[in-house]
Amino acid sequence: MMNTYNSFKNFYVKNYLQLLPACIIIIACVGSFVVYYLTLEGLNAVNFFLLFLCTTAAMSYLASVLAQLPRRVSFLLFVIGMIVELALLVVSMVF
Repeated sequence: MMNTYNSFKNFYVKNYLQLLPACIIIIACVGSFVVYYLTLEGLNAVNFFLLFLCTTAAMSYLASVLAQLPRRVSFLLFVIGMIVELALLVVSMVF
């Protein structure tokens, strides 16, 4: 598992400028799917909190890119953001 993570991280660090637009598009599209499925049933308190988590996960990666943080930190925030986004997508589609 860590070997796969390290190989993806090395690939991301080496090809940072080529992968940056793709990563932004991916995290934005997954985030928009989450927002769509969360707001299908209306905005109650739980859905509003999950919407806040979704926005925070996506914006943490985007802010790290704009702040020009080191590439390894940016990749870590991308992975964390994708894990949160995909978990919220599964939760919003199942429940």
